Amino acid sequence: MLSVFFWRVAMAVSAILLVGASGCGSPATTFYALNPLPPGASPKDTADSRGPGVGVGPAVLPDRLDRPQIVTRVGENMLHLAEFDQWAAPLRDSFPRVLAENLSILIPTDRVSIFPWSPDEPIDFEVRVEVSQFEGSLGGDCSLVARWSIFRRGDRQMTSGISNHTEPAGDTYTTLVAAENRLLAALSRDIATTVKALQQ
Repeated sequence: MLSVFFWRVAMAVSAILLVGASGCGSPATTFYALNPLPPGASPKDTADSRGPGVGVGPAVLPDRLDRPQIVTRVGENMLHLAEFDQWAAPLRDSFPRVLAENLSILIPTDRVSIFPWSPDEPIDFEVRVEVSQFEGSLGGDCSLVARWSIFRRGDRQMTSGISNHTEPAGDTYTTLVAAENRLLAALSRDIATTVKALQQ
């Protein structure tokens, strides 16, 4: 009986060691970030360096994308969550932050705030974005589809639009994230163009 008992204990210890060994062999997680446009992407307006007050947000993303793992499509109705390729910061935070930084360069303006801002913040234009698609497939394309609205302070006039852009995703998560950066830059240009037109 004792030999059977010790055999079972040995088997249990071996199983634990195997699980630990397999964990040690797991690939390291790689983290990715969305980045704003370089500062020289648009010339600064020297006549009025401050520019209009722009408030960015709320920016709403689908629940399927608002998670640490980078999401890719593997079929019409199938998504893949990359366990070892993840966002360095939540998309719900980084998406509006990068959009705001892009707008400050493209409009240009030194007065950009991210929702929520204080009631006494000098906001001339409020930009709201609702993203319906911001993903792609490795070896295929990345797409960004977003409806955006611009509210002007002092009246209830509103301008809205839909941005629909596509970029080749490449074969790796590095190239896919670079494509998503370009898509966010394209959305930023759409909104910046409209804000500048409203200023005139």
